[in-house]
Amino acid sequence: MSIEPQYTFDNLGNPVGVFLPIEEWNRLSEQMHLDIPAWQKDLIDLRLEEFKKNPQNTLDWDDVSKKIAKEDEAL
Repeated sequence: MSIEPQYTFDNLGNPVGVFLPIEEWNRLSEQMHLDIPAWQKDLIDLRLEEFKKNPQNTLDWDDVSKKIAKEDEAL
């Protein structure tokens, strides 16, 4: 089975993305052993539990990125 990717391009013709049919992705990911280590899964579980207990303690990414952009402009 050969891989037949489809490419996406920006308005200048530069490649910016690749699309693979899911069957090809599944086969590649199995070959590349893209499993998440147990310690990372445990950390994700811990953070999800913390979020469930205190969802108000989170930051909205859009707000954070705007704040960072403003700080960068001030430099």
